[in-house]
Amino acid sequence: MSKIHYFQRYSSIENTVTNNTLQLLARIYDYSATAASRFLTDITGQPIDIGIEITQQERVGNAVPDGAIIQRSFKILIEAKVDSPPDSEQLLRHAATFGGESQKVLLLLTKQSIGITENEIASLIRATHPDVVFRNVTYGSICNATKGLFKEHEVTMAALIEDYIEYCNDASLFDQSKYLLRIVPCGESVDINKKHGIYFHPSDRGYTPHAFVGIYANKTVQAILGIESVFDIDLTNGHLEKTLVTGENTDKFDTHIREIVQDAKVVCGYEIATGHRFFCGTIIDTDFRKSSSGGIQGARFVNLRELLGSFAGVADIAQRLRGIQWQ
Repeated sequence: MSKIHYFQRYSSIENTVTNNTLQLLARIYDYSATAASRFLTDITGQPIDIGIEITQQERVGNAVPDGAIIQRSFKILIEAKVDSPPDSEQLLRHAATFGGESQKVLLLLTKQSIGITENEIASLIRATHPDVVFRNVTYGSICNATKGLFKEHEVTMAALIEDYIEYCNDASLFDQSKYLLRIVPCGESVDINKKHGIYFHPSDRGYTPHAFVGIYANKTVQAILGIESVFDIDLTNGHLEKTLVTGENTDKFDTHIREIVQDAKVVCGYEIATGHRFFCGTIIDTDFRKSSSGGIQGARFVNLRELLGSFAGVADIAQRLRGIQWQ
């Protein structure tokens, strides 16, 4: 079954990126005002309090009312760019539209950090609007800010976050694919996946581009597969037809493809000779253990650069993940 997305992909990127980012925030806020507050505080660098504050018998000047219910005011304006450069005059016009809010934040969303230009624009804005905070935020930073907002059992919100990250990656708002480890629950197929150095799933199943597959079973990633070629295959009456999806167009995996199709039928009862996608490459054993309770219900992604820093290929990754735990 094809994956249903939370965030639209098919209009022009200029018309969707702001809408999708605002929808992300709206969905987070609808679910938890506290999570939305943490998220906005992270990306703006300012303490953003969402919700009311209730106090009792707090002195205000010469008066001590029995109670008070307070809502702090803030306003965050967003200008989203994809490929066009920042426009200082446009941002100054945005800054002029703030009113009497106690917190005023102007965000410029970009694919890459604008570097020293951020300080230059901030200085221009402060000169005429000293109470407006200007900050440049990358789409990658927004994705990073979503991590840790929700617990493992909050599966709907986890799926929402994953789809926004996937949208950003698909739209080339940032590209983290060469650092991504996709951890997949393999169940009955784990031994044949490891034996042949191939992971398979239905061809119509959507997924975020990634460079590594984590073969997961029994609470641990048992092996790391460094993807070299991805094929959609049709094996009928002994005749193998491969359609290259990505990577190297090669015949060197053909024997293993044929054998894993047979093993999947005999060992697992799976019919994968048609309608399946095969991720082929170099596979190395590891022991990257899940420390939290329960298994995983679907694929999980780990950014290896964030976890390990620089690394030197699949063997290095497998060795360094041994003994590390994840949740």
